[in-house]
Amino acid sequence: MPKVEIYEFLAQKQAWIQKHLAEQEVQLTQRLVLAEGHEVMFFGKPRRIKVILASSRPKIEITDKSLLIYSKSSEPGDLERHFNKWLKEQASEYMTTQTIKTARRLGVEHKLKDVVFRKTKTKWGHCQSDGTIQYNWLTMMAPKPVIDYLIAHECSHLVHMNHSKAFWQTVNSVCPDYRNLKDWLTTYGHRFWTV
Repeated sequence: MPKVEIYEFLAQKQAWIQKHLAEQEVQLTQRLVLAEGHEVMFFGKPRRIKVILASSRPKIEITDKSLLIYSKSSEPGDLERHFNKWLKEQASEYMTTQTIKTARRLGVEHKLKDVVFRKTKTKWGHCQSDGTIQYNWLTMMAPKPVIDYLIAHECSHLVHMNHSKAFWQTVNSVCPDYRNLKDWLTTYGHRFWTV
């Protein structure tokens, strides 16, 4: 393509480009910081991080208002590693159980092969054709209804491996408020990523 046409295209799309760059900038400034005194969400509820230096094995405890990180170090990389390990354990416990229940409710538990967790950059969940459902464990920071929507969405793929009208009807049968919950995840999900 000639450079003149490229520049013309960019000039025509300048407002759109600037708008999206500004939105990305806002999202980057709202990302999660794992450090003493900062807030972290768990099941949609904010907890203030307290780092407790301890020589024992790293662990995390949660209270109504705090997330206590016991660690030998307060380095951000160490805190993030401990937090991710703990959050993945919480996701495995809650989301696996809920996925089995939802698949059973839809009558497709026989199609569910496995539930796995990965910290992916582009998807909160994914259902493979072999029946393996994958979730991003960072989803555990969202409110429970949002997590349950994601589970309903992925389990509905065990019925329909597409996003057809029938698929969304299946999602609706398990999660009637799915539109609002889907929008919430799209709007606020970036806040669960660490910088």
